[in-house]
Amino acid sequence: MAEDESVDSGGAAAKSERRALIALAAAGFVLVVLSPLALYFLMQTSFEGFVAAALAQGAVYAAAVYIVLRHRLGRGVLAVVFIVAVVARAIALPAPAILSTDVARYVWDGRVQAAGVNPYRYVPADPQLAGLRDAAIYPNINRADYAVTIYPPVAEMMFFLATRVSESFTMMRLTMLGFEAVTVLALLALLEHDGRPAARVLIYAWHPLPIWEFAGTGHVDAAAIALMSLAMLAAVRDRRVLAGIALAAGSLVKPFVLFVAPPLWRRWDWRLPAAFVATAVVCYLPYLSVGSGVLGYLGGGYQDEQGYLDGSGFFLVLLLRRFGLPAPGGLAFVIFAAVVLAAMALAVAFRAKPCAADPTVFLPLATAAVLLVSPHYPWYFAFLLPLLTRAPYVPLIYVTLAAFIFYLPPIMNFDDFFTAGLWLYGGLALLALADFAVRSRPLPIRRPA
Repeated sequence: MAEDESVDSGGAAAKSERRALIALAAAGFVLVVLSPLALYFLMQTSFEGFVAAALAQGAVYAAAVYIVLRHRLGRGVLAVVFIVAVVARAIALPAPAILSTDVARYVWDGRVQAAGVNPYRYVPADPQLAGLRDAAIYPNINRADYAVTIYPPVAEMMFFLATRVSESFTMMRLTMLGFEAVTVLALLALLEHDGRPAARVLIYAWHPLPIWEFAGTGHVDAAAIALMSLAMLAAVRDRRVLAGIALAAGSLVKPFVLFVAPPLWRRWDWRLPAAFVATAVVCYLPYLSVGSGVLGYLGGGYQDEQGYLDGSGFFLVLLLRRFGLPAPGGLAFVIFAAVVLAAMALAVAFRAKPCAADPTVFLPLATAAVLLVSPHYPWYFAFLLPLLTRAPYVPLIYVTLAAFIFYLPPIMNFDDFFTAGLWLYGGLALLALADFAVRSRPLPIRRPA
């Protein structure tokens, strides 16, 4: 009798897994079908249509994540995950550079370096660089007449190497796809370390943000995310020096990588910080001929442009002002945010137990960083995805999916950042509070009969 019950249970489990796999394949099919629709709207320069299609992809993605989390699917499902991820990116690859023209600056910086010029020395419109201009790249460079490059040294090295193969948008996008492959491999290794099903890599691979921001737009954040994932993998394997090197390299592509540093550090361990500092120094050396100008546009102009100096670039400051409440200025809020984030970082870094292996420890700091910094661009949220792959958290998943509303015309021009903030950061805060309330609710006490 017991054997029959075991057979029935095993058969039911197999049937449930088959149904889940079919549902997942159907979700992947719909996700792929929506990709040409989103691409069509981009070709027509219809931002509203693109956002609608991207949000529809997000709804399908959310259903796929639910399936993956509810069912412990075997490694066989990875074939479906990878096929959908690759096809969706192949469709997005020829997208016109209208969501962002940052990729033009990447190619330009690579070309300038190949000509033996420090990319932090001249703005693209400077007469000294007139001989490097062309009809394909130069006209698409944003801030060409007043801003030197804003990207840190490791990003500049990547631009140089990629453009030695081809000085084109497509080559730069393919380079970012290569970094995405590194991210996926690192996440598979991290999931194995965490004892989680490999199918959860779908949380990164099927997300519409990487599809459109890396394959479709070619943002360098893909490289930073790959290095961040490698840093986490090195830390859980107790490769402290490698973790420090990867952490520094990633931070010198995009600074958001620093948000994962506190959990990776082990108390009183000198190897990781020493490797971090040494790597940063070595990477800056080739560009120091411009002195303090090595900070590029980040050192002058960018803060004012983004509203950080007067506080209008921070959603919480706007919220206080909208309700007529006393609100700090930009500098005061930056100090406040830095103190809060530093206190949280120290609390994590000095925990009694090493916490690099605990995937949930990254989430509070990441949530606080998003709420306080309140990024203005969709691709700035993509760094959350490796963290969510290891530890799914609904409030942060929501904000990564809703980030596409930043492409709606009134918000793209910063005319209605407050409304976008209500949807993104207000929604994130409400969901985080609801999640906290549910988790802190006392469990019912079961009394024996």
